Order: sequence, then C-alpha cells, then structure tokens
Amino acid sequence: MDLVTRNLLDSFREEFGFLEEMEEPILFEHFCNYCICSKEYPDDFEVEDLHVAGGNDLQLDGVAIIVNGLLVDEIEQIDDLSNTNKYVVAELIFVQAKTGRNFEGSEISNMFYGVRDLFAANPSLPRNERLSGKEKLLRHIYTKSRLFRHGNPKIRLYYVTTGKWENDEKLQARINTELSSLEDLNIFASPPSFEPVNARRLQDYFKRAQNILSKTITFANKVTLPPMEGIREAYLGYIPAKAYAELISDENGALLRSIFYDNVRDFQGDNPVNSEIAETLKTGSSDAFVIMNNGITIVSEDLTPTGDVFMLTGFQVVNGCQTSHVLFNNREILGDNVFIPIKLIIRPTGVLKNRIVKATNRQTAVKEEELSALTDFQKSLEDFYAAVPEEHRLYYERRSQQYRGVAGLEKIRIITIPMQIRSFASMFLDRPHQASRYYGTLLKDIENRIFSERHNPIAYYVSSYTFFRIESLIRRRYVENKYRPFKYHLLGIIRMQVGGTAMPEMNSNKFEKYCEKLKETLWDESSCLKAIKDSCNLLDTILLSNYERDKAKDSSIQGQAKKAFEAEQLAVGGLGSLAAKP
Repeated sequence: MDLVTRNLLDSFREEFGFLEEMEEPILFEHFCNYCICSKEYPDDFEVEDLHVAGGNDLQLDGVAIIVNGLLVDEIEQIDDLSNTNKYVVAELIFVQAKTGRNFEGSEISNMFYGVRDLFAANPSLPRNERLSGKEKLLRHIYTKSRLFRHGNPKIRLYYVTTGKWENDEKLQARINTELSSLEDLNIFASPPSFEPVNARRLQDYFKRAQNILSKTITFANKVTLPPMEGIREAYLGYIPAKAYAELISDENGALLRSIFYDNVRDFQGDNPVNSEIAETLKTGSSDAFVIMNNGITIVSEDLTPTGDVFMLTGFQVVNGCQTSHVLFNNREILGDNVFIPIKLIIRPTGVLKNRIVKATNRQTAVKEEELSALTDFQKSLEDFYAAVPEEHRLYYERRSQQYRGVAGLEKIRIITIPMQIRSFASMFLDRPHQASRYYGTLLKDIENRIFSERHNPIAYYVSSYTFFRIESLIRRRYVENKYRPFKYHLLGIIRMQVGGTAMPEMNSNKFEKYCEKLKETLWDESSCLKAIKDSCNLLDTILLSNYERDKAKDSSIQGQAKKAFEAEQLAVGGLGSLAAKP
C-alpha cells in the first residue's frame, strides 16, 4: 500500500473511531465502502451498515441500496418511501476491496458470480447474516416493480485495489462478458456498470467525500437585488428547467436529496398539486410554466461568479421541494422552452435564513408549528450543542454537510437531524422499534411531540450523546456487535436504568433535572460503561438469545424492559424506588 493511501486510511480510522487493533484488510473494506458510497450518496450514513464481508459473503465486501434518493437498510424504509412518493427508483452498489495491487480476473469473475447468485431464483451459495439482510431488501424492492416508473434498478459494481489499472484488453473482454451476463437477467437498467478503482482514484474519492458540495449554473437572465442587511448578495431571475434538473442531480444522475433538508415538508408524491405540475410539463402549455409556478428559493453559503456562470458552494433549496422533485422526475421530457423562476440568496445570517424559510413556505399549506420546529428550534439546538465542553461536545448538523471538510473531527460526533429524530423518539417517546423507518415518516407520526419550543434542549443532547457513546463502545469492542441492531432500544433502557421509569413531564423543571442526571452519568467513563453494560444485561433477559435484526422491530421490548426493571427495583427498595431518581 502506498504512503498516501495508508495515511488516508489512518485518517479514516481516527475520524470514524475504529480500533487501532482492527485488522488492516477489514479497515480497508470499511474505507472503500465509505469512499464508494460517498461518491454515490452525498448524505451522511453509518459506514458499518454497508459491510457484509466475513465468510459466506459471495465475494462482496459492501452493499449499498439507495431507494428514491435515500440509503436504506430496512424493509420499512422502502415501504415508507414507496408509499410517500408513489414510485420506486433504486440504485444497487456492490463493492469488493483488496489491499493487494493486482486486478485479478478470477477474483473479478467471482464477484460477478456472487452478484448473480444474490438475484438467482434458486441460489446455490450460502450467505452470512448481514448479506442475507441485504438480500431481503433487494428482493423486497422487486415486489414493487409496478412502481418502477423510471425503469428497473441501476446496478454498479466497484472492484478496488491499491495498485494501478492498466486497461488490459483480455481482462476488459472478460469484464464485458460478465456485464453481458448481468444484462441478460433483464432485471437491471441497461447497461450495468463496472468500475475498477485503483489507488489514485480511491484517494480522489476520499478527498471528495471530505469536501462540501459545489455545483455550477449559468444564470444569464437575472437581476441583482439591492443591498440588504444580513445578506451578502441576492439575485432574482429564471433558468432553463433542464439546467435546474442538472443542478439538483449528482454526477450519476441521482437526485441530491440532501439539499432539501431545510424544507419543512418532504416530497409528497403524486398528490393533486404535484400531478397538476407534472401535467403542465407534459402539455402544450409547458412554455407558460415560468409564470404559473412560484419558483425555487436557493440559499447558498458561498458564490463564485465568472460572468454568468455561478459556482454555488454549500447550497440548500429552502422552498420549492415539490416543484424540484416533479421537474427531476420529468427531466427527460423537459423542452428548451421550459423555464423556472429562481431566487438566489447568498450567505444570509441564521436568523434571516429562518425568516426566509418561514416566509416562502407560508405560500403553501404549512402549519406555523411545522415552520417553527424546523427553523427556530433547530438553531437553539445548534447553539446548545456548541456550548457543551469540548470533551463531551457533539456537532449538531442543522444544515446538510455543515461539518464536511472540518479536519480532525470525529464523524461519529456529528448528529444529523434524522439521527436526532430517531434518538429522541427512542429515548423519550418509547419509539425505538420504529427507529429503522424512514425518518420523514417517523417525524410525521410524532410531529407534535418533538422539536417543541417548550422543550429543554438538554433532552435532545442527552439522547444523541447516549447514542454516540453506544456507537463508540461498539466500535471499540467494549460492547458486543450483536447489540448493534438494538442500540435504539438501549437508549430507552439506559434512561430507565439511570433516571428511573417514572419520567417527569417534558416541560417541567423536574424533567431538566432528570436529564442532568443522565448527562452526569454519561459524562463519567466508568458510570457510562456500567449503565450501558447493565442495560445490555437486561436486554439479554428479554431477547433470550434472539439478536436478529427483525427482533429490534418488536414494540413490546421497552414494555418488557420496564416491567423487568421495576420488578428488580421493587425487590431492592420498594415502591419508592420506582420514582424518577433525584
């Protein structure tokens, strides 16, 4: 392995909290999975969820499944997305990583054979547990083939080594034959893709994964708005709808889902309004689209203009999520006469950005509490996280990719909005069995019980910090990996172990003290480890050796844990022991 790749591998180990003692081939597999998936998927993800290597792995080290722009790892996520969007667009990524320098034809063929067996009607090879889980997801996607409105799933294979790709003719001919065998299955979009990744390209992918998203547009038809306090500059104009569809797409043609985080609502699918927008694009009145649509509001952290060519860095679509998705879904039929109004705002202050989001979203049917939840409260959360002492600090990513490119920052300390929703719902709303769902669906179910102005931010920090400690201890092997599917259940059990089963009202002073007790325990290394170990032991008594991923969806686990804990406390200290601990 060359010096540059080895140093990048060491940086990856430190940033993701992997053990110094982890075997290099396994660490390299995680590294390659991260680099390849980051190329395909610009949002944050848990790198260990991609790993399938370890015997009976069909010569595969990583599998990433992207449905409707979201990396999925549970069947419920696929169902939620298909029900919400009313269509299924799937991308299937397979990775094989070798620390050696050679591109071996036999190894590459074995990888293709493994992929074919994964989709075979009568499989011939055994699978390990992780790969079997991925296989269930793949087969579940194909049960929704009636929703494949944009074609069959795309498939891409990546074979990674630390050497150099020489474009060997015989090897390329072999690869072409293998690609033809995949195409002959008639279940993938044509053509299937194979990419040999050598050391230099792998280095480039890692560096790109560390950088903030930048895209360019040609913005010729615009006016510069007068100077405004709190905004560096702003523009109003229109661009071709085709150009806008390219702006919101990644290099593989997939939708950049992360740029819509600041929208109050996710894409609502084929509802009446969106269907009407789509119909306008398909009829003779498409040239009037520019005057019939409210347009798009883009907020960008930075702008580098070169004449009419604008490079946007760290940008978000804060209004126009529905229109954006409809344009993207109909990008193949967009004519040169279709334009979209654009409002471009560069580097507004945090307060002003919140006002922009509120004002633009009031044009649609969005409740005031929804606007407040995803604007004002998010800023107060970010401020609370930033005020925590550095030793125990987490980084609340209120804006997508906010901390990408920050050198030396442990990635597992970054808390995204979806992670916050899942951890808070699991710890304080008894929803760990639903944490595997698409976060937008989970948020819709609990929208009146989360991100409330009456809530103290400490509860959100504590739930995230507990999640961080569990994840960190699993990676460092202080906690067995078998508990990984149940980490959201551990959040609720730890809360009961430390604070007691009787939780005060969330808007009370007692609840703040309840959370302070949790925080003090989690900040102490030995107390934290004991609380997590005790919670794992309690979980053992409930699971009875069944640590299958599907068991984590059992809604009765928290109730059983509460009964077991209360019985234990009654035996020790009587009824008074069940109250919230001071």
